[in-house]
Order: sequence, then structure tokens, then C-alpha cells
Amino acid sequence: MACTSFTFPASPTSSTLRPKDIFKEHIRVRRFCSVNHPCHCINHIQVSQSKLQNNNRSIGISPFQSLSSMVPNLLRSFLFGPATSKHMKMQNSMHIMEKFGESTSDQGEEIKGANWMEGLVALGDLWSNIWEQKEVADEDNTHDEGENGGCGSGGEEGGCAESCGLEDNDGEMRYRSYDQESFSRFLVRVPWSDTKLFSKLAFLCNMACVIPEIKAEDLKIYGLQFVTSSLQKKAEVAVSLESSTMTEVLQAASEMARQETENDLLSLHHSLPCEWFVCDDSSTSTRCFVIQGMDSLASRQAYLFFEPTKFEETNVHVHRGTYEAAQQMYQQFMPDILEHLHRNGELAKLQFTGHCLGGSIALLVHMMLLTRKLVKPSTLLPVVTFGSPFVFCGGHKLLDQLGLDVNNHIHCVMMHRDVVPRAFSCNYPNHVATLLKRLNGSFQSLPCLIKNKTLYSPIGKLFILQPDERLSPPHPLLPMGSALSVLDNTQSGFSSDIFRAFLNSPHPLETLGDPTAYGSEGTILRDHDSNNYLKDINKILRKHTRMVVRKVRKQRNLLWPLLTSPSPHQSNNEDESGPKRETSY
Repeated sequence: MACTSFTFPASPTSSTLRPKDIFKEHIRVRRFCSVNHPCHCINHIQVSQSKLQNNNRSIGISPFQSLSSMVPNLLRSFLFGPATSKHMKMQNSMHIMEKFGESTSDQGEEIKGANWMEGLVALGDLWSNIWEQKEVADEDNTHDEGENGGCGSGGEEGGCAESCGLEDNDGEMRYRSYDQESFSRFLVRVPWSDTKLFSKLAFLCNMACVIPEIKAEDLKIYGLQFVTSSLQKKAEVAVSLESSTMTEVLQAASEMARQETENDLLSLHHSLPCEWFVCDDSSTSTRCFVIQGMDSLASRQAYLFFEPTKFEETNVHVHRGTYEAAQQMYQQFMPDILEHLHRNGELAKLQFTGHCLGGSIALLVHMMLLTRKLVKPSTLLPVVTFGSPFVFCGGHKLLDQLGLDVNNHIHCVMMHRDVVPRAFSCNYPNHVATLLKRLNGSFQSLPCLIKNKTLYSPIGKLFILQPDERLSPPHPLLPMGSALSVLDNTQSGFSSDIFRAFLNSPHPLETLGDPTAYGSEGTILRDHDSNNYLKDINKILRKHTRMVVRKVRKQRNLLWPLLTSPSPHQSNNEDESGPKRETSY
């Protein structure tokens, strides 16, 4: 495994879980983390190791702070900083592999997180020259390229289906460059109806952060009805166990058996990496499954297991941690899916959505339903993700084999500078690609890494959200002003290089190497926060509404004088038909 060295505190096993405790704990954690926004709390809260061991949920630690502290300093410096010589890189690679080998033992020894903020400040100096440093591809990497083929070899898709970057003399990938003018011609403004739909789904993703506090009137704003949630399912299972067999088991069994039963309950409580809830739109017979983002320690663990594995026994590669989480979700969703299909028949519709990791899981559940042919493709509305990492390499092959249009099934909404969707799909420096291949054999045969120096390629229709420049700096490839646009891949001249140009600007290493990017005022939170997705979409929606209102008023002002003024024809008719004066002689 690529991340076998990352171990996490064990789940608690010392107290019995009761139904009310499930909601109480979740509410306590969410309220504790709602200083600025329910999904994030990054106010430099310090959590002791003992508290982490007693609570497996996220308590006041930003996902990015947590991820940074889990990565060993040596590995961080290798990934983000330049190596001055091939010999030094070889030494660093061997040292890292030794560390990984030591930490893959069964001892379960945890990596101690150093002061990550100080580390990032130091990395800033290293990062300033990373793009200027040149390094020669080592013999192992050259051997891998020769065996698996480069861009001209055709073969498996790694983002090279349409066009592929070329390697220069130092082994780094070079793609066609785009400026604002050449990039903007592939952008199309999203219509009002789609923007309104995204507003509703972004609202639901935001509500997934505070599932216990969801009220019926909150969902009625969009004409939705609450159905169930993962927390409610856990409570129902706990009630069933307590009211039926649990009492008998505890009375008749030994202390060991009782402890095993309690452990089973706790395992149920901590099994899912992400919470979720379900709501219905009775007017369209649509059942929507909303999956929470990266909000717990388990979800970050799933995110870190980024090594590739085969999806549904096909030749398509997928992010392992996300796929394993999606398999769990699939089993939990199945009763509610079947019940909805049975009750609504041919009219039934299903939709999946989520923010961050939740969106990636939603995408995989959607694709699993299609691949397993449990439902008709027409039953599935497009899966909509917000700020979610791409997790497929060659995912379009699945839909091609089913004869389906990828643009009709996958819609990815992405903030203009959001680092999370770029994390696995940017162009990695050549020494990073080499390191990944050495750390894990599964990367050696990953087409995306071999051909394009990236892990997973974008799939589906990409919607780009640019907020007001007063809130976030504009993107160099996008026109000025807030807008929600879609990359139109049907236009002449479109190629996969356009995706790469956007995903590499700004490059994630540049963002993560900036110490000011972290914290409640940092760019990472600003451009990834689910609440900001909702607010910025709604601002664009209101902006469009105001434009329509002004247009209608302008037309009314032009027409009103015409409607109220007397007709000249009427005046002439009155003159002709009016009484004539008699002429006196």
C-alpha cells in the first residue's frame, strides 16, 4: 500500500453505545466546530493525543492540517522541495522506502505529527525554486516508460485519448499553453435552470455537515422531504439490539461475550468514513442521496489510501480508499434504493451528490449501479459533485462500454482555485512520479501516471465556479467577474490539454507550499468550503435574477408609453366621425 505507514488511533471500546449517544456525540462535535462554518473549524484548536484516542471523530482539526501532520517531514521535503542531484534523490528515495518498510509492521506504531505550520514555512523557501530545478529521469523510470509505452503507444487511457503532453529532455511533461482568450472560447455560461439545480444540491451538501439538526422546514424550501440518515440507521440498529436480543445475550453470556457485543455496536458506529442522508422530491419521484465531505478521521484515512485498484473487476483503475468507502455506502443505500424503485416504478429517479470526498463516493456509487445494471440508465439523474477529487483513470471507458454519454451522467462543479479537485489530477514533477512507482507496485502500471505524470484524470462535464474578485482572486484563464461556466468539450479544437491547463493553474504544490494558505483566512478553506460553494452559486443566481428583472423593467418602460398614449388613428377617426359645423351664409 502507498500509505501503509499512516496508522490511526483505535476506536473506543470502553463504553456501551446507546441510540441517543449517536446523535448527542455528532451534535456536540458539529457545534464545537461551527465557529465560522459547520463543516470546518480551524481556529488553532489543540487536541491532545489522549482525546484523539478516545474519540475517532474529527474534533477541530482541518483536513489539510491533519493530512500535513501525517506526512513524514522527509517525504514532504521530497515531494515539495527540489533535489539538487540525482544522487541525493536516490538517497532520499531509499531512506523513505526504509521508513515505509519499518512502519508497515503489525505493531501499529503511530507517526508523530511535527509542527506542520513551521514545516510549511520552511517548505516555502524550497518551493520557490522547484520549477527551476531540472533532474534527469533515472534508469528505473526509463525502464517503466519503455515497457508500458508513451503517448504514441495508444493502449490504455491515461488522459491521452485525445492528446498527450510531450516529455522534454529532463523527463517533465509539457503541454500546450493557454491564455485567457484561447481558454475562454471553450466556456459557456450555465443556464438559469441548471444554476438553480446546483443551488439546491449545494444546499443539501451543506446540510450534510449538520445532519442531526436538519429540520423538515429546512428542506421544504426546495419542496423536499427528509427520509432517513446514517445516524438514524445506527440508532435504529442500536434500539433493535437493545430491545430484542441484546438483553438476553448480556444476561446469559459471560463478560467476554458482553464486551464483544459492545465492540460490535462501536464498530457499527465508526464503520462509515462519511455520514449521509436521504430526501425525496415527490413532485418528480426523485430520491436524492447526499454524502458528507471529508469531516472525520476515517474519511481522511480513506482519502490517504490513494493507490489504484481495479473498479468492479474491469481494467479501469480507481482510487482505492474512495472505492472501498463507496462499496460500504452501496450496501447501506440498497434498501432505500429498492424501496423507492418498488414504490414509484418507471417514474422513479435517483440522484447522488456530495462535497469533497462525499462527491467522489457519490460518483462511484452511481457508476456501480450502472456497471451492475441494477437500474436503467434513465433512472439515474446526473451525479453532481462539489469540489471533489477525481478518482478514475480511464473512467470514460465504463460509460463507453455501456453506450452512454459521460456528459449526461457526471457533472463536476469546481471552484476556480479549489486545491482538492486538483490534488490527484495535476501534473506531478518527474521525481514525484518516480517515487510513487517505487513506493507501490500498483503505480507502475497506472496509465495516467505513466503517460501524463498524474494519478487520476478528470471525467464528465466540468462546471467552473468563479466568485467575485473581492472574495477570491480571479483565475488567470477565466474572464473577470463572478460566473458559473461549463467547459464545452463538444466545440471544435477541444482537447484534454484544456483540462490539464486548468487543473495545473494554480498548481496544488504552489498552493500547499504557501504557509498563508492555511487557517480560517487561508485560500484552502476559502476556495473549498462547502458553505462558500453555496453562497457563490446563490450570488450568481441572484445576479442573473436581477439582470432578468432589469431587462423586464426596461422593456416595460419602453412599452408603457406606447400602451397608454392615445392612438393617432383613433384621433383621426374621431375627427372624421364627429359632428360637423353648419356653415351659415
